[in-house]
Amino acid sequence: MFDQSMKKSYETDGFLVVENLFSDTDLRQIRQRTDEIVADPDSAPKGVGVGREGDTAADRSSEEAANRAVRGTSFMVRFDPLFQRLALQPKLLEIVRGLLGPKVRVFRDQMLLKPPGGQAKPLHQDQSYFRVLPEGELVTAWIALDEVTTENGCMCYVPASHTHGIFEIATDPEHPVHHVPDTRGIDLADPTNCPVAAGSVIFHHGCCLHSSDENRTDSWRRAVILHYTTSRARSEREELNEQISLEID
Repeated sequence: MFDQSMKKSYETDGFLVVENLFSDTDLRQIRQRTDEIVADPDSAPKGVGVGREGDTAADRSSEEAANRAVRGTSFMVRFDPLFQRLALQPKLLEIVRGLLGPKVRVFRDQMLLKPPGGQAKPLHQDQSYFRVLPEGELVTAWIALDEVTTENGCMCYVPASHTHGIFEIATDPEHPVHHVPDTRGIDLADPTNCPVAAGSVIFHHGCCLHSSDENRTDSWRRAVILHYTTSRARSEREELNEQISLEID
């Protein structure tokens, strides 16, 4: 599965698209579990965080803040054996280890779920949140549970932006959870949309700038996001080192 051309592409662009890595059978139980949590957030395992669309709004009295549609989860891998098995899939780890090296772990995990009308996620770097050192030892595996299109909010990457390291950030006053990178006037490449089939995985470098548009369809766009690091890597934010999703090696 993994070969050096994949690593070269990742190192050049900062992201790597692997179509159809998982089959419908591979993902059937994951989809069912996700739908259960969307239908009843209280069914999530103890310790799992559930985020709502309205949680991103600074004005808690606004109509936007009242939107309680599920936007995502955190720590499914840490607290749900079904998601742990997904994170340990050999065909997934083969690529992760090819990009990072032989000893890895799941540093953090999320589900990011765009309901119909779900909001956009503006341009950002994962490393602005996680601050993992060494900088190059964080790779995100973005697993599409559904077909992902430009209409329902596919991932969009700025090729080679990872070569500039971690950008300093400001906070969006209307949506404080969003980090606004200061790209210092660097001449960056045009963003590239990455629509993919369900079961595909996009691997991206922790410093690669990426975004996703709003969901302009009447269907959900669901994804599981696994942030892998080397076993030796550590965050500058000590509390994150105490919340590792899954030790592997």
